[in-house]
Amino acid sequence: MAVQRWIAIQILSKLAVHRASFAFAPKSSIKKCAQQHCGARWLIKLDISDFFGSINEIQVYRVFLKAGYAPLVAFELTRICTYAPPGNKRYDRAEWLAWRAYNKIFDYESFNIGYLPQGAPTSPMLSNLIMWDFDKKISLLATKAGLTYTRYSDDLTFSTRNDFDRTRAVALIREVAFCLRGVGLSINNSKTKIVPPGARKVVLGLLVDGSKPRLTRKFRDHLRQHVYYLEKFGPEAHRNARKFDSVSGMYRHIRGLIDFSKSIDDVFAAEMRAKFDNVQWSSDLLPLE
Repeated sequence: MAVQRWIAIQILSKLAVHRASFAFAPKSSIKKCAQQHCGARWLIKLDISDFFGSINEIQVYRVFLKAGYAPLVAFELTRICTYAPPGNKRYDRAEWLAWRAYNKIFDYESFNIGYLPQGAPTSPMLSNLIMWDFDKKISLLATKAGLTYTRYSDDLTFSTRNDFDRTRAVALIREVAFCLRGVGLSINNSKTKIVPPGARKVVLGLLVDGSKPRLTRKFRDHLRQHVYYLEKFGPEAHRNARKFDSVSGMYRHIRGLIDFSKSIDDVFAAEMRAKFDNVQWSSDLLPLE
């Protein structure tokens, strides 16, 4: 199965995603996505509920067909990239049950419709390809309304430096929700935000109220605190206090935060990395670089 998934990844890597999509593609990043919204006066942020798990194997099959593969090959690739675990609660709903089929190949028959599994290496790019038509449609909608649109996986962001108002924002959200339903997705209403002029603007965890994305004070303080307690009490004590599973896991977590900050703020990252490297780490606990 690992070999088949590797083949699927190679196939998917050659397909193009929409320019509004900034995740899971070469040279894309959180910073580049956030940069599109720097200096915005109005910001509208939406989140898609259960993004990967709501994309079904029929949509995946159509991607491989569109890529030029014969139906049987497209079907095999689809089954490699999707998952239909027995007992899943989604199969209590009629829309996730397959029509009864009488296939010549018995092993191909399934009573349940598969979906993209969270964490599979093929799921991110497949989701981008499936969302291509949606991204195109919403980009045109945004342009018509004088807005900039980006999608980073399940995070949809709209912004404008021009005059706007809450009534138009609500109308936009309703139209986007309608378009999402057309591809079997829905908005997570609890994470929907309309950010007016004067309010704090954050996109994907980065401040966008200036000319370039910046780390938030909360992120900086969180990382500084980690490094401070590592210096003061040592790795083992800090692991116990923060309940990490291991010193090695804690090392990778904090090092990841430093590496992320480097992509946004070199000076701050260099300061944190110097202090982090001066901590008395036990060499037998550290991961290989």
